[in-house]
Amino acid sequence: MFFLNLFKYLFIINLISLSLASAQNGEIIKVTDGDTIVFKDTNNEVLKVRLTQIDAPESKQKFGLESTKSLKDLCLNQNGRLEISGIDKYERTLAIVYCNDINANIHQLKNGLAWVYDDYVTEYTYYKYQNEAKKNKLGLWIDEYPLAPWDFRKNKKSYDYRIKELETKYSKLKQSTAKQIEIYKKEIKILSKKTVEFLNSVVTEKSNLNDDNRFDCLKKTCTQMLSCDEAYYKLEQCDMKALDRDKDGIPCESICK
Repeated sequence: MFFLNLFKYLFIINLISLSLASAQNGEIIKVTDGDTIVFKDTNNEVLKVRLTQIDAPESKQKFGLESTKSLKDLCLNQNGRLEISGIDKYERTLAIVYCNDINANIHQLKNGLAWVYDDYVTEYTYYKYQNEAKKNKLGLWIDEYPLAPWDFRKNKKSYDYRIKELETKYSKLKQSTAKQIEIYKKEIKILSKKTVEFLNSVVTEKSNLNDDNRFDCLKKTCTQMLSCDEAYYKLEQCDMKALDRDKDGIPCESICK
C-alpha cells in the first residue's frame, strides 16, 4: 500500500511539473522570421521557439519580409507566454506564442502572412482564420496562386511564375517563328523569280532554234501536227504533199486557217 501511494504521489508531482513546464512566461528578445522567435523566460533561460500550427514565408520568399515585420511589430521586446507542445528536430521549442495576451500564431494567419501548416496542424479551427484572410485577399493572398513555404523549400516555382515563364517562352517562339516565316517568304520569292527566269530562258532558247532543229519528217498526218509551222515545214521540207489535199499551198487547213 505504501508503494502504491508513493507511486500515485510521484505521478501527480510529475503531471504538475509537466504542466508548469508547458507554460512559460518571459520576453520575446528576437524575431527571426514570420514563425520563429527567441524567448527569454523568467529564469533568463533563452529558447529558440517555432510557432506551431503555421508556416510563414521564408525570408527570401515573396512576403517573407512582410511576415517577419508583422511578427516583430506584435512581439519584439514584448511580454510573452509560451504554450509548449514539444521540440522539433532542429531542437527548437514548439509552442503557441502569446505576445501581450495576443495569439501570435493566429495573428499571422489573420493578416495573411502565414499558412496553416497542413502536414503538422492539430488545431483545425486555424483554417478559419486562413480562409478569412484568403477571402479578403490580405497579405500573400493578394496573389491568386501564392507559393507555400514547404514548396519553396523544395525549390518549386509558383504558378504565376510558371505561367509567366510559359508566356515568355511562347512569345519568344512566336517571334522566332515569325522571323523564320519571313525568311521562307523571301526564299520562296527568290525561287519563284529564278523559276520564271528559267522558264523564260527555255522559251527563248526554243524560239531561237532553227526549223531543222525544231521539226522532223517523221509525222505524216495533220492530226499529228503540233502547229501550223510544223505542217508547212513538213509540206515544204519533207515533201509531204498529202497534207495539202486541195493543192492550194496550204497544208492541214484544220490548223492553218
